Amino acid sequence: DWEDTRGALGPNRHLPAGASLGPADLAVARVRVDDAIYQAAVPADEQVELIGQQLSEPAHAQQVLVRAQLSSRPPLGPGQLALTIRVSSDTAVGGRVRPGDAVQVLATTNKGRPDSRTTVVLPRVMVYDVGRDERLTAINTAGPGGADQSQGPLGSLTLVVSQEQALQLAQAKWNGDLDVALQPAEPQ
Repeated sequence: DWEDTRGALGPNRHLPAGASLGPADLAVARVRVDDAIYQAAVPADEQVELIGQQLSEPAHAQQVLVRAQLSSRPPLGPGQLALTIRVSSDTAVGGRVRPGDAVQVLATTNKGRPDSRTTVVLPRVMVYDVGRDERLTAINTAGPGGADQSQGPLGSLTLVVSQEQALQLAQAKWNGDLDVALQPAEPQ
C-alpha cells in the first residue's frame, strides 16, 4: 500500500567515507518505517541540498541514507590543505568553534617578556574539523549556556588553508603561541 510509505534517499551504489555526493549517486526509495527511523533518514525532498556533501562514513547501495552518514565538514577544494593546530578553550573562543566557522589566527612570540608581539598569521580561514580531548570527557553533558560538552574539551582545530597559508601557520605554530578568534559569517 503506497499510501503508508514515505520517500527517503539512498545511494545507487556503494560509496566510501569521504565521497562527495553527485546527482547520479542518489535515488528515492519508498519506505514504510516507524517515525524514529524516518527521523534519522534523509527525506527525498532534500536530494538537491545533498549534492556536493561528503559522507563521514560509507554508504551501501540500496540502504536508506541517514543524517549521521553525512559529514559536517566542508569539502576541500583544489589547492586546499587541512592543517591541525593545538588549541584549548582558553585560546579558541571558549571552545565554541564548529566546522564551517570562519576564524582569524593570531600568534604571540616572546610571551610574557617586554618585547612580546602579537601578529595576525591568517586573517580569515575556515574550520574544517574540531578535535576534542576525549581523555578529559565531562560527565555532565550540559556546559554553560547548555553547550554540549559530552565529547570533552576543545583540543585542536583543523583549518582549511592554501599552501602558502600552511607554511605561515606551521612557522607560527612552532615559534609562538596561537589564539583563534571567531569571525562573523560573510554576507551573502
